Amino acid sequence: MLKVVHIITKLELGGAQINTIYTYEHLDETQFEAYLLSGPGGILTDKVEKKERFSIVKNLVRPINPGKDLKTFFQLRKQLKKIKPDVVHTHSSKAGIIGRLAAFTARVPVVIHSVHGFSFSPFQSFLKRTFFITAEKLISRLTDHFIFVSSDDIQVGRKRKLIKKKENFSLIRSGFPLKKFTGKTADTDTTRQRFNIKESDFVCGIIAPFKPQKGLFHLLEIASKVLAANEREKNIVFLLAGDGDLRPVIETKLKEKGIVENFRLPGFVFDIEHVIDIFDLGISTALWEGLPQSLVQLRLKKKPVVASDIPGNREVIKNDKNGFLVDVFDYQMFAERILFLVNNRETRVRLADFEEDFSQWDADYMVRQQEDLYHSLVKGPPPRGCKIVGNRI
Repeated sequence: MLKVVHIITKLELGGAQINTIYTYEHLDETQFEAYLLSGPGGILTDKVEKKERFSIVKNLVRPINPGKDLKTFFQLRKQLKKIKPDVVHTHSSKAGIIGRLAAFTARVPVVIHSVHGFSFSPFQSFLKRTFFITAEKLISRLTDHFIFVSSDDIQVGRKRKLIKKKENFSLIRSGFPLKKFTGKTADTDTTRQRFNIKESDFVCGIIAPFKPQKGLFHLLEIASKVLAANEREKNIVFLLAGDGDLRPVIETKLKEKGIVENFRLPGFVFDIEHVIDIFDLGISTALWEGLPQSLVQLRLKKKPVVASDIPGNREVIKNDKNGFLVDVFDYQMFAERILFLVNNRETRVRLADFEEDFSQWDADYMVRQQEDLYHSLVKGPPPRGCKIVGNRI
């Protein structure tokens, strides 16, 4: 029986959090004893707070806070020494850095980190970006194995010399239950009524937490241009499924631009598989990504997508095949692509019908791959099904 401890910064609604919880809940109980440690808060905490072997690390927070970060290190180290795990598997930036350091000093045999997108990006200040790159380089030396959800991040890891040339990393997609996103709900009329959307409305759907990385202020600029240039006067509605600290600012800007009537902000949506059915197209204005589950979900539902042309998005959206990739800073071109799809049903159908294989995103397949990886790193035998990636992808 192997003891595996997952550590994550916060259980908010997002792909990294969803697949971490899924792994924690679905590891084979005859082979693994799974633990989950998380910082406080997060809308998904309710889902696991009463479960066995889950605990909250009260000082683990996303912003850099030297006092709390030091307390988090000692608290994690104490818990790990008590649990005595065979594997510590960290997720997200802050938990990844402090968690791996705590695991190393607690002499945990195997330390794994999942890269759901790096902690650094070109959109951060120079000092913040340099800090995270330096921290990642130092902590990478304490990491036995990396799991990447996208091929693009493997290239970044190589470029920044965060991974070795030897086989110390794997490509395992960010999984979720695929069956929920196949087929169509029978009652789209009720869903439309729920969001005050008419049958004749054209719905642009966005699935994103209200975080800076999701580029939602860019979305507002793009939407303003779309609505101003809507010559055929179709009623275009932007349904933004998500929530977060930026909500008050987003709401204020919508009022300032006079487009609040064209937006729906329902907060986090837990039946997104049904809500996607009323989308006419999907939109992503993300500034950086690991690999967004939302784009896979949109494509499983056969929705054409207009997305920012960034690593991660490119692994799902193929330009002019299942959607369009556009520079998110080119508001005019982004708006033109949306309007083109609004007014061209034949193109929407062509993009929607593009055939893809998303079997690697199946949640159970993801869990089996991780189980194989844990066994191979702890016990040594070759993994049964995990795709270990070395010098090539």
